[in-house]
Amino acid sequence: MIGEVLDPTGRGIPGAAVEAKNQDAPVNHSTVSDDEGRFVFSLLPPGKYQLTVLKDGYSQAQSTLTVSVTESVRLSIPMKIAGLTQSVQVHASVSEVQSDSVALGRVVESHMLQGLPLASRNFTQIVDLSPGVLTGVNNAAELGPGGSGLAQINAGNDGIFVHGSRSYDNSYEFDGVPVTDLQASNIASGGVPIPSPDAIQEFKVQTGLYDVSFGEHAGASVSLVTKSGTDQIHGSAFEFFRNNVLNANDFFRNLADQPRPDLKQNQFGGVIGGPILHNRLYCFASYEGIRQINGLAADQPRIACSGTVILPPLTNDRSAQTLGAMFAGMNGQFGGVSIKPEGSNINPVALEILNFKLPDGSYLIPSPQVVNASLPLASQGLSTISTRVATMRIRSSRRKRGHRSRSSPGVRLQGLQWEAASQSSRTEGLSAPVLHESLIS
Repeated sequence: MIGEVLDPTGRGIPGAAVEAKNQDAPVNHSTVSDDEGRFVFSLLPPGKYQLTVLKDGYSQAQSTLTVSVTESVRLSIPMKIAGLTQSVQVHASVSEVQSDSVALGRVVESHMLQGLPLASRNFTQIVDLSPGVLTGVNNAAELGPGGSGLAQINAGNDGIFVHGSRSYDNSYEFDGVPVTDLQASNIASGGVPIPSPDAIQEFKVQTGLYDVSFGEHAGASVSLVTKSGTDQIHGSAFEFFRNNVLNANDFFRNLADQPRPDLKQNQFGGVIGGPILHNRLYCFASYEGIRQINGLAADQPRIACSGTVILPPLTNDRSAQTLGAMFAGMNGQFGGVSIKPEGSNINPVALEILNFKLPDGSYLIPSPQVVNASLPLASQGLSTISTRVATMRIRSSRRKRGHRSRSSPGVRLQGLQWEAASQSSRTEGLSAPVLHESLIS
């Protein structure tokens, strides 16, 4: 916060006592204006503040303003000569233009996170609200939190691209702690931690021209601030429910005359915050649990549960004679010897692969569920495959904040804040449960 205290003639008032009080928690910051009436509050936590200015011979002036993450607020506070009225409520002139920074970006606040539809409650799905950010279309059938927040190293993940830079050039910072996925190896490194949207106070996506204090990459800098406790107890609970009976069938499964795949999901949890020691110590905690049975997720970097296959009109008779009659006179994709009508020159290894069966007795290369004889032979068959995967995801956060302040020319803040993040995953076969954990404490 950068400001100046002015007298009725527009000149600066030196030695004015300026106090900034957080309206959500009794946290006070004090300073004194310099010889030209200017004052600065550095590194204020985001939130709403009430500013009070006192100076002998002048009426008390008060104003309210909001401080957003990564941004500086510049304002001018006029004061009146003391008279019968000893306190004056003023509307300080707050500049809407960030004249102290040329960084490009946009702040996304808590009410936007709760009001906008998030397909899998993953905040990275709306970073493209900032100009210059390009992402893919979110898929509500994704497994767990989906692929958002992962670097694009294969076609199964769209990635987040800012002003044409690569998706692994973005940096992330949660409550001042860097959490960038430096390895950027997609499923192997797990991407960035994803807190519950109800635990996020706000975040800002800076897309360019930001200073060296943010990130170490050429793409965007995402700065996120989680909520903290206040002097009053506040909390909420939620449950998001999905079930097969509420879902429409997939287009390709309808085309293959297949039933709707399993997609059952429960997302539940809550947040609570309040004081531990009045005016001194506060806490905030959040919990979110996800229970999901998914047979619809397709082409995901984490795991795929369904897919569509286009293939020739194979049958359960895969002898050399039958295949020879079907493909007689045809060459391979890159040319080669034509297949004989009796199939005598079909490679025996190819025959073994075509006839290989899975433990349940089905073919590894399936026979098509639907055959359209009007298409070219190689693409006449269509099959859709679905395998159920059970998923459990836990997202929790805990935050404590202690505070002690003194009224002096400079603010003295003593307390304890810490943030740590970890994310792990375990996969045991296609149909085994998958566990994703994300912890911010």
